[in-house]
Parts: sequence; structure tokens; C-alpha cells
Amino acid sequence: MERLNIDKVAKLAHVSRSVVSRVLNNHPNVSDEARNRVMDIVEKYNYRPNSVARSLATSSTYQIGVLSGIFGEESLGNGYWTLLYLGIFEECIRRGYYVRLSFYSADMNKELHDLILNEHHLDGVICLNEEVTEFTLDTFTDKDIPIVLVGHNPKYPDICSVDVDNYDGAYKAVEHLANLGHTNIGGMFGDQNVEETEHRMRGYRDAMLDAGLKPTEDHTVVGSYSQHDGHDTMLGWIEKFPEMTAVFCASDTLAMGALLALYENDICVPDQFSVVGFDGLPISRYMIPPLTTIAQPTYKKGEQAALMLIDKIQKKDPEVRHVNLKPELLIRKSCGPAGK
Repeated sequence: MERLNIDKVAKLAHVSRSVVSRVLNNHPNVSDEARNRVMDIVEKYNYRPNSVARSLATSSTYQIGVLSGIFGEESLGNGYWTLLYLGIFEECIRRGYYVRLSFYSADMNKELHDLILNEHHLDGVICLNEEVTEFTLDTFTDKDIPIVLVGHNPKYPDICSVDVDNYDGAYKAVEHLANLGHTNIGGMFGDQNVEETEHRMRGYRDAMLDAGLKPTEDHTVVGSYSQHDGHDTMLGWIEKFPEMTAVFCASDTLAMGALLALYENDICVPDQFSVVGFDGLPISRYMIPPLTTIAQPTYKKGEQAALMLIDKIQKKDPEVRHVNLKPELLIRKSCGPAGK
């Protein structure tokens, strides 16, 4: 069969070339009758528009930039980022957009800096942390290129964002431990320079206070979300605070390190010590013991960011929206009653 192009689709559907273009790009200014005729031909012949032709017809590149900071071994080795990227990528594929993932560091050379955010190659950008947001805004100032943030940031109220309710998740985790009778509960947290850490710390502290417990600085550590920090922090606590019986880890990766340190010191989980994580990574159910965790909808967070950005690109949603997804407490085997 002869390969279809946009002109042949227009001829078979008895419409103009511009109508086909508007239908393929979900433009609202098309009659239902014309849209149905075009889609019938598209489905009958399994037509897929050429990306270059689409770009020429619409002045769009159908490319979205996803920009992340460099987090060392956490950049791709952490299951959280894998799920987030997957949610972004699959929603973009469904909507006909190509995704370009780039990692940014403030000390990279200017040529690479300029190449990463060449506005002529991108229809929009998803930013994954504050450093890259500042970098992006500096580059795109006064340019009509949509941006969506993963993670709320009060510095940018006029930019769409999507996040999980970090305060609520942390509160639920500590409330669960307090309900089990634990009174000495540690808190491990990641980068204090990001909004999510502040909210998780506040949720931890408020849950402690509401349970009649007093959070202390000694029992609160801020570092990174790595297994290494979780392991080292727990080793220090085992030596300094023998009265501690539980910990809230603000990521499942921190909890992995904490569990290893407890195992190395012959401290049985959950009989002698309880651990709660945050993220709900798929691997958390296969830890020993399976980890009680606050499951955030990480895939949906990425999916929602891509959906919001593409709607902005296609001018379907002019509003600035800040979406807050709800976390869920998953009770498994890493928590038990205090003093069991």
C-alpha cells in the first residue's frame, strides 16, 4: 500500500490539509463531522504523522526537555527517579512528544549550558529541582516556553507544579509509630534546601507533638536520601541512643541503609526496632523484613507533570495549577509494638 501523508489523508477525508493538522494536534477549532472523518481515515490506514512535517505545519518541535540536577549515584540508581521518569516519558509518548532528559550542574561549561536549553529545540520544560529551575528561568526569561515544576516551590507561584502532600505522609508515618507505643522516634531527612524536606520534617515534628512526645535535634538528622547516609546515621544512633526504638526515614533508600545497620548490630526488626520509609518504591516490599512505608504516587507525579506541560503547550489550560497528590501508609512487617 502506498504510504499516506497529510495531503492524502486530507483528500480521503474530503477536508483541507489545515483541518487534518488541527485534528492531529487536538485543536478545538474543528467541527465534529470533520474530526470524525479525519480520525476514520487515520484509524483505517494506521496513519502516523511525520514529526518533521508536524513541526513545519505547527511551528512546534514536539520535543520536551526534562532537566534534573546531578545527584551522584542517586541520579539513576534510585528507584524513585526511574518511576518519575517513566511517568513523564509514557505520558509524552501517548501525546506524541519526544523527551530529552538532561542533567545540569552549575559548573558545566557555557557551550554545554547553552546546548541543553536551546529554546529553538524545545516546546516546553519539566524541572526536577530548584537549581535547574533557576537555570531554566534565566534562559527562558521573556520567552513564551511553558515550564512545569516537579515539587512545589513558593518562590515560583506563577509556574505550574505537581507534588505529593509531604507533610501528610510524614505525619501518618510518625503517627503510626506513636500508636504502636514508641516514644523515642528518630527522623532521617534528605536535602534541607528543598521544600519537600521542610514539609516532611514539619509533619514528623507535629505528629510527635500531637502524640505528647518531644522531638529533639539529636534525634533528627538531615543529609541526603542515600542508603549510605541511612546506614551511617543509624550506626551512630545505635551507639549514642540505646533508648531509641523506632525511626521515620524520609525515603525508602534511607530506610534500606538503616535496616542494614540494624542487621549488622544484631538488632531484630520489628521485635526490637521499627522502621518506616517514604516513597513506596517497588523494591520496598522485598526488603527483609518488607518495609512499612508512605507510598507516594511517583509514576502519577511524572505523568501529571507531562500532562500539565503538554496542555500548556497546546494552550488547553491557561490556569496556573499546583497539584497535590495524596500519599498512603502501607503497613508491612518492619514495625511492631514498642517493648515487645
